[in-house]
Amino acid sequence: MRNIKATKIILLVFAGLILTFSLYAYTVFYGTPWGKEKHEGNMQNYLTEKYQTEFVLTKINYNFLSETYQGYAYPKDHSNLLFIIEQDLDSPRGYSDNYPKVMWDSELASNLKVQIKELFPDLDEDMFKALQIKDKGEIFGSNIPTYEEINVSILSTSIPIDIKTNWSKMNQNNELQKMKKLSQYLQEATFPVVIEVRYYENELNEQAKVFFITEEGDIIEK
Repeated sequence: MRNIKATKIILLVFAGLILTFSLYAYTVFYGTPWGKEKHEGNMQNYLTEKYQTEFVLTKINYNFLSETYQGYAYPKDHSNLLFIIEQDLDSPRGYSDNYPKVMWDSELASNLKVQIKELFPDLDEDMFKALQIKDKGEIFGSNIPTYEEINVSILSTSIPIDIKTNWSKMNQNNELQKMKKLSQYLQEATFPVVIEVRYYENELNEQAKVFFITEEGDIIEK
């Protein structure tokens, strides 16, 4: 009898260990149900506050490589504009998304592009594209500011406005005024995106003059 009881106890302990390990393995690769629920609410609030419009979250996943949660969402009235939102430890808001890029590549950005081109008619059309900073793959010279210097996450979306003229040859006060108008317009349009206004003659290098318009509308000269 004692042997039978001991065997049962060993089997129960062994089963418990297997169950515990299985649950642990599941959470390592797929996260936890309460974690997904928490981040779903946080992501919804983040999107609403950032863009002042309603979004629909379709799915929440767990990325075990980065140990972060990410989801998919789209504007309520534009289900075709599916984008990614993810936890971002480098973002002051705790999350980042690529909605500005997805919107920029759609018809919804047509008027915005017209407004920017009216302010900067000589911008380089080939460079006038929205990309997440992590996808840009740019190599700056030693004196060109990196994005970390202005406290911008590499998951943020950036749009360059390249003017192939030396800054010293520009009407600088006029250019600064145009940047202020653009910053104000982006805030009014609720389109928080990083804008890089870059002045250089031949190629983007350490001689370039760079201005950043942050998602909050601040203009930073580097």
